[in-house]
Amino acid sequence: MIEVKSLKKSFKHFEVLNGLNLKVEQGEIYGFIGKNGAGKSTTMNILAGLSKPTSGICLVGNDDVTNIIQPSDLDLGYLPEDPRFYPWLSAYETLVYLGDCGTHKIKPARVHEILEWGGLDKDKDRRVGTFSRGMKQRLGICSAILHDPSLLILDEPSSALDPQGRNDVLQLIKGLKDMGKTVLFSSHILNDVERVCDKIGIIASGKMVLEKSMKDLEESHFQSLYDVVFEDKVTEAAMNCINSSERVLGVEINNQAMVIKMEDGHASVRSLMQTIIDNDLKIVEFSRRKRTLEDIFIKEVQGL
Repeated sequence: MIEVKSLKKSFKHFEVLNGLNLKVEQGEIYGFIGKNGAGKSTTMNILAGLSKPTSGICLVGNDDVTNIIQPSDLDLGYLPEDPRFYPWLSAYETLVYLGDCGTHKIKPARVHEILEWGGLDKDKDRRVGTFSRGMKQRLGICSAILHDPSLLILDEPSSALDPQGRNDVLQLIKGLKDMGKTVLFSSHILNDVERVCDKIGIIASGKMVLEKSMKDLEESHFQSLYDVVFEDKVTEAAMNCINSSERVLGVEINNQAMVIKMEDGHASVRSLMQTIIDNDLKIVEFSRRKRTLEDIFIKEVQGL
């Protein structure tokens, strides 16, 4: 659905994108994450046909975005980070107006359908100027899907929202996947990315530093960590025994405290506990923590 190769974008002497590679498969929800200024919005503007790259290949569906005449030629819907609407128009009037701006006139039935899908049908006659930030974001997603595109590009759709607003937006994004749409969205809220994405890409200094499916990430990065505090200082022999135990991937120790990296699963815990019992080690504390996407993100972008 999207394929980007060696994409570069410079503004005068400042290089924003430096050979970016990115691939989004059809039907995926792809989370695009990076620090402020990493190049996320610039990439999305290029994909939406709103900006031209300096060089590189940028394919959206079967279209090369560098060759399109106008953004409406692309089969996609785009939501900017801070969507603006005429505050004196109602939600219904806003979508009718936006529908009339396109090359294909949108029927009133379609407008009603989208407003209901976005949970705004009861507020369709309210002026948009009275909407909360979350309602405006939902209206923005409704406007992006109004003409039934195959691809949605959403720039920070859940930012600056309260927990309920974020949840509403995430449910809409999940709903887009259920409709067979492909979604590329950026976010600073990594917990949101974990909740809905099939694949993630981490951009730093204009380059892709990590791109993996969530399934592959879980297998390669999300091993479980166990914090164990023993009553007495652990001997080197006991530590080596634990370290060589089945399903243990690594051990760090500081006096009585130990951090044990293990494979996921109840069998791993049982195996660890049996090793501890066999070595006659007395436990004071035992707790499990799991590496998060935030942990991975910080590690990947550190120093970049």
